[in-house]
Amino acid sequence: MDTPRRKLRNLHLENVQNSSTPINVPPSPMMKTLGHGTGIRVYRLDRSPRLGEIRSPWAVKRITQNMRVKKDTLFNERIVHEADILRKLKHPNIVGFRGVITNDEGINTLALEMCTTSLGSILEERHDEDLGPLPAKHTYKMIMDVAQALDFLHNEAHLMHGDLKSFNVLVKGEFEICKLCDFGVSLPLDEQGEVNFLKNPGLRYVGTNLWCAPEVIDEVDVIDSKADIFSFGLVIYETLALVPPHTLELDAALGEDMDSSHDLPTDTDKLQCKQLDFSSDENKNGLPSAMEEHTDNDMSQDYDEEDDEEEKEEEEEDDEEDDDTKENDISYFTLNNLHSAYGTRPPLPVAFQLSDDYNCVVELFYLCTNALSEDRPAAKTIWQCLENNGANVATESD
Repeated sequence: MDTPRRKLRNLHLENVQNSSTPINVPPSPMMKTLGHGTGIRVYRLDRSPRLGEIRSPWAVKRITQNMRVKKDTLFNERIVHEADILRKLKHPNIVGFRGVITNDEGINTLALEMCTTSLGSILEERHDEDLGPLPAKHTYKMIMDVAQALDFLHNEAHLMHGDLKSFNVLVKGEFEICKLCDFGVSLPLDEQGEVNFLKNPGLRYVGTNLWCAPEVIDEVDVIDSKADIFSFGLVIYETLALVPPHTLELDAALGEDMDSSHDLPTDTDKLQCKQLDFSSDENKNGLPSAMEEHTDNDMSQDYDEEDDEEEKEEEEEDDEEDDDTKENDISYFTLNNLHSAYGTRPPLPVAFQLSDDYNCVVELFYLCTNALSEDRPAAKTIWQCLENNGANVATESD
């Protein structure tokens, strides 16, 4: 019987730094799970030292066991699509491409730069611990970094990200730098900075409805890069409200229904409802800040244990699908309220109190979420405004 060590394949990584470097990628159960989305999981790969030098870990992304069993090729193909995009994107505020490999079963694995956590995970923690809005200095840093990434995407790479949300913003250290990730559903922009669906019927905006711009929800024939800006405005909203857009209204609707019936969801169900539709078809990438170490040499388990882990993972995925069904069942009475909120500017929490440090943050939230695309600022305008504002503040303090 094959052991996990024998099962490791000497796969060749197409690396931007060293295209001939062979690496060992363990089976999924051997690696620490960092995040997941529909059909996709992200794992931590700790690389063995080379010539006595410690090498940084990578994040590796591949389809789930459940998708492999179902022989669903969509998500596997999107990994290659994302790799094709990322290998061309060289910017400090875009997650680094490390390589893509395909095993003899045709399963694609994308290797990426490792970051500490995601903005979404940070905001969830602050919400759970009642810590209040993200500190203004961290919010400004995030806005500056993401705006510069979007400026590069829109004007140099000619791409629309297409699924901007807090879980697709990665953070290194204590907001030393923020990086955009998840380009599996990105769309090409034409010379006018637009996506014309009539001229390109093969293109489709996937995204995540909670963060979508009104023109996306309305399914208009032509959209432009400002659709990303609307989603960016809702990411700014998240740093203030600490919850995904429109879920405060959903919570309120659930509360009203709870008052009028005894046969409605429990508090646990309400929490599950708040997770409804948070992730697109791509990976959520909520990366924990504390991570266990699993090196590619830690292969002491036997084959039966590997099978058990694979089965356990598959069962967990089935449970998640059951939970999704349950969420839909228990929240049908609020779905109309939720759907009508898509593509709108969510209200800030009632009795919200912010210091003057947040004035520019709130102003940007309102500007970015204007209903008309032409009324939203370009990414370059956003980061240049912040840069000039920072210079003025520094001059006044001198």
